Amino acid sequence: MMHKEKVTISVTRKLLDELDRTASQQRISRSALVEEALKLWYSKQLKRELVEGYQAMAAEDRKTAEQNLRSGVEILD
Repeated sequence: MMHKEKVTISVTRKLLDELDRTASQQRISRSALVEEALKLWYSKQLKRELVEGYQAMAAEDRKTAEQNLRSGVEILD
C-alpha cells in the first residue's frame, strides 16, 4: 500500500454536505471519495492534453502533406 499524506482543505458547507452524502451512499470515507475525485480530474486533464497534442500533430502532419503534395505536383508539371 502506498504511503498517504494528510492534507487540510477548505470547501463550502454545501460541497462538504454533498461530499458526506455521496461518501455515505457509496460506503467510503471522505478521503477515499476526494482521492477518487482527484484521480478522475487528473485523468480528464491528461486526456485533454493528449487530445490537444494529437490535434496539433494532425494539423502539422496535414501541413507537411500539403507541402509535399505541392512539391510533387511541381515536379510532375
